[in-house]
Amino acid sequence: MSNRMRAWAVGLAAAVGLSTAPASASGCPEDANDDGTVNFADILEVIGNWGPCPGCAADVNGDSQVNFADILAVIGVWGADCTDPVATELAGNPLTEYPNFEYVLAFNEEMTVTFAIDPGRFPAVAGQTCDLYVVAARTEQQWRDDPALVDVRGAAQTETIGAGTIQSATFALTGSTGLSSDGGTGLGVGYDLVCDVNRNGTLDGSDFIDGFGDVAGFYVVHDVTQPGPLSVTEVSYAVAGGTVTPGFEGENLFYPTNAGLLGQLPLIVVSHGNGHNYEWYDHIGPHMASYGYIVMSHQNNTQPGVASAAVTTLEHTDAFLGQLDTIAGGVLQNHVDTARITWIGHSRGGEGVAIAYNRIVEGTWSPVNYGQDDIVLVSSIAPVDFLSTGITEPNGVSFSLWTGGSDSDVNGCASCDLCQTFHLHDRATAWRQSISLHGVGHGDFHNGNASPFATGPCLVGRADTHRIIKGYLLPLVKHYVEANVPARDFLWRQWESFRPIGAPVNGCVTVDLMFREDPAENVVIDDYQTQPAPGTSSSGGNVIFTVTNVSEGTLDDSNGDFTNNLGDIMNGMTAGSSSDSTAGVVFQWDEDATYEQSIVTSRRDFTAFSYLSFRAAQAARHPNTTAELGDLTFTVSLHDGSGGSSAIGIGAFGGGIEEPYQRTSCGTGSGWANEFETIRIRLTDFLNNGSGLDLTDVTAIRFSFGPSHGSSLGRIGLDEITLSRDPATPRVGAITIELPNGAPTLIPPGLPTEITVAINASGEALIPGTALLHYSYLADGFQAVPLSPAGAGLYTGTLPAPLCSETPEYYFSAVGTISGQIFLPTQAPSEVIVAEVGTTAINFADDFESNLGWTTEILGATSGQWERGVPVNDPGWAYDPPADSDGSGSCFLTQNAVDNTDVDDGSVRLTSPTLDMTGGGLLIRYDYYLNLTNADGIDRLLVEINSDDGVGAWTTIATHTTNGGLNWRTHEITDADLAGAGVTLTATMRMRFTANDSDPQSIVESGLDAFEVLTTSCED
Repeated sequence: MSNRMRAWAVGLAAAVGLSTAPASASGCPEDANDDGTVNFADILEVIGNWGPCPGCAADVNGDSQVNFADILAVIGVWGADCTDPVATELAGNPLTEYPNFEYVLAFNEEMTVTFAIDPGRFPAVAGQTCDLYVVAARTEQQWRDDPALVDVRGAAQTETIGAGTIQSATFALTGSTGLSSDGGTGLGVGYDLVCDVNRNGTLDGSDFIDGFGDVAGFYVVHDVTQPGPLSVTEVSYAVAGGTVTPGFEGENLFYPTNAGLLGQLPLIVVSHGNGHNYEWYDHIGPHMASYGYIVMSHQNNTQPGVASAAVTTLEHTDAFLGQLDTIAGGVLQNHVDTARITWIGHSRGGEGVAIAYNRIVEGTWSPVNYGQDDIVLVSSIAPVDFLSTGITEPNGVSFSLWTGGSDSDVNGCASCDLCQTFHLHDRATAWRQSISLHGVGHGDFHNGNASPFATGPCLVGRADTHRIIKGYLLPLVKHYVEANVPARDFLWRQWESFRPIGAPVNGCVTVDLMFREDPAENVVIDDYQTQPAPGTSSSGGNVIFTVTNVSEGTLDDSNGDFTNNLGDIMNGMTAGSSSDSTAGVVFQWDEDATYEQSIVTSRRDFTAFSYLSFRAAQAARHPNTTAELGDLTFTVSLHDGSGGSSAIGIGAFGGGIEEPYQRTSCGTGSGWANEFETIRIRLTDFLNNGSGLDLTDVTAIRFSFGPSHGSSLGRIGLDEITLSRDPATPRVGAITIELPNGAPTLIPPGLPTEITVAINASGEALIPGTALLHYSYLADGFQAVPLSPAGAGLYTGTLPAPLCSETPEYYFSAVGTISGQIFLPTQAPSEVIVAEVGTTAINFADDFESNLGWTTEILGATSGQWERGVPVNDPGWAYDPPADSDGSGSCFLTQNAVDNTDVDDGSVRLTSPTLDMTGGGLLIRYDYYLNLTNADGIDRLLVEINSDDGVGAWTTIATHTTNGGLNWRTHEITDADLAGAGVTLTATMRMRFTANDSDPQSIVESGLDAFEVLTTSCED
């Protein structure tokens, strides 16, 4: 083609408005201009790109040359419809009341799968006869490559779609009870469901499909209580001495016998409770190993307490990963996926695994063979809560809770805060899950011959409990560790309508489920964490109600028993302790009444979300509850700005809000702790049968109660009213950015500063060239420079040399194939790392390896005087630190001796030598240890300063009153802090640290280490 001809063709293409996109996004490559139809415009697109053109849309046949062969390809499918089919939900179950159908993802094998489409939402299909195909699941790209419809049942099913309600367009799929569920080590088999409207046997733009993407339209799952396809080997052994707490070296291991052929397998670590045995989990181990997991249960040092249990979990995980070359003859060497670790703990071990994760987050424990991001799920079985907030914190790891309603050990009574399991669940800040089992005791969760520790009516027993555990543990781990899609249905659909096939079904078995996605995936309407006034939601909308006795507050029973008491508005609530922040609303009704949330303008468009979600619980022992024991139901309606509305009764999906387990004691009456259940309603269900609701302008969510709307009377707690997306799957192995050497916050003038960055892209790929350092020195916009690969997931970036007058700000970004673009800090660029320009001088530093002039004083105390030395770490005393803070060996401690030597009946004081604090940019930094059993603030570590070598008045500059358990913590005091306290800085400063015990029954253990006085200056 001549240059003149090529110019003419390009000009013609431009004149008729053709694009030059690099690839066609429509359903067929011959649609070169991507307008949905193959016609003359596509010929012009080909001509306009004549010649070499690799990757462009005009290269129809993909040979990197645009020529007559591409024109012939266009002519070959002339007139073809290349628009995409309509992707929507089609598979589910019919309901006996509005919305008359529920769309779901998972079906147990031998269940009938039903097709339904609402002709009101999709009028183009009303009155049409279409062929229904059940097809082996394909990705979107596979459908584009091969749109031929092949029904796995042998032939399509022909149905005529009604023109009225969704009921007139609902058809049971013949032969669906025989669909294969054999997913190997997965949970089931995926299928796509197609309504072939033009009946041409090809998926095209006139058709409807459930499953046009990476998630199948529906899944048929097998009996998840039964073993998987892999044979299992069990080994018991002891890890090498010195790698774990002495006397607790035992491990019990289960793994697929052919693990050496299976690549890298996820690891599950099981930590037993006090008085339990690490070999009592052989109902969990073989089951999970048969599905491709490595399960290791270890001896747990629980007798000293939950803190020591946390330590053995941390130690054993490291020891196991570090000794794979010898464990089981080395068969698992290079076959453990260290980036996918689950911790499961029982009782004290259940609290221990949460503490262990928190220690990694806080930096008080640094594992060798794994890291924080490698722990993808923490699961606590009937956990205690000894150390409470600040220490027993799941933080942002995916967290699940198991609790037994009959537990007579960790009993859940209102008088026992440490016995209330739900505290841990409500402290989880990301994905969280709870599975509550009525009639199940503390010992029913393990497989030992010890007592079940069960009390109450209708006891389930150990054998049936284990069937339930197997049926829910497998989907739980599959979901959070492998992002398995059908597993999600087991975690939120109510027990009454969907449960594991092999789970026992009798009058004694009741399972309540709570499920919450990562809040980052949700939009909160009201979670009751802010705006405590009952008339205002946490999102700022008005709350209008006619229900009675409405109160918001902490979900914590305040009076120590479950006896109905009008003065205890949160009677029966155990979601939090007095130090927790979890909150909700409670109210009641005995006639028709409403509770309505107005939606603020910025949140009225619901179309980007899939579900309306909330959790609710019946109030134990309240007369409105005991009068109608059973599942409680009510109606939820959405209202739009044009006056449209649509209402759905929660009982339509099976069940309702379960009545409290009818256990006695903990006061008078029957009914145990209030157990929340999550209800999720698909938003498009509110559109069925021509409701006319406008989901782009939802102005209110109304809960309607009373005889016209469900249960005639009741009292409930309500919480977490949110909008969520579906599928909402954890991004397993999602990309992370970390600074292994910390973020430089003081940069020397005139010199470039190199920063080491660790990018973990486990489970996905990092898009090349997207790892960037962004910096700005004069608030004049950010510049981006590439990070340079340094091997092993490490990168380096360099901040240019700054001037003293500049204020460097910087952040990092990268793009992953799953995560998309992520940042460090996570909210960048609105949140950045800010650095000062200057150099640091050390005025004074003491690691306490030698005596630099500190003095001690006893102020009435009978024990606990300050002493310098290496911590004795008395195994019989659970309150002293196991080691110093900075690793040098020594520190100052309150009476560093074995046995009960904490501060008693007074105070002890440690005073510094004379300190020079002159110079600019002062920073005082020290590590302190404070283990307290009295949290009223009277027992404390008081920090004071004096400007005149200890003569005259002392000024308080810090007061530490919170229990840190066995953790060292770091505290910093700046010159601005001192100026605010009215302190004049001189060359003759002194500081003193006073540990005080005011309660003779309490424990006060304290320590000081890594003390530094620093000054900063800058000269260009």
